[in-house]
Order: sequence, then C-alpha cells, then structure tokens
Amino acid sequence: MKRKAQGAIEYLFMIAAALVIVLIVWRQLSDRGQGASDIADKAESNITSALEGNITGG
Repeated sequence: MKRKAQGAIEYLFMIAAALVIVLIVWRQLSDRGQGASDIADKAESNITSALEGNITGG
C-alpha cells in the first residue's frame, strides 16, 4: 500500500512540475507578444504621421 501511495504522490508532483513549466513558457510568450504588438503600434503611428505630413505638405 505504501508503494502505491508513493507512486501516486510522485505522479502528482510530476503533473505539478509540468504545469509550472507550461505556465512559465506561456507567460514568457505572452510578454514577448505584447512587446511585438507595442512595436507594431508605434511603427504604424509613425508611418501614419509621416504620410499625413507628406499629404498636407508639411
């Protein structure tokens, strides 16, 4: 009986470790995605303002 309990606890620890790794990876990828989104928004804003300046002759 004690061996089964030990095996079950080890199994639960493995699942917990896998979930922690998945959460860390997910957090890192979402942070990088947000940074890329910010860069794209700034670039779009710069291009729009440059085009508007050219259209108005400024």
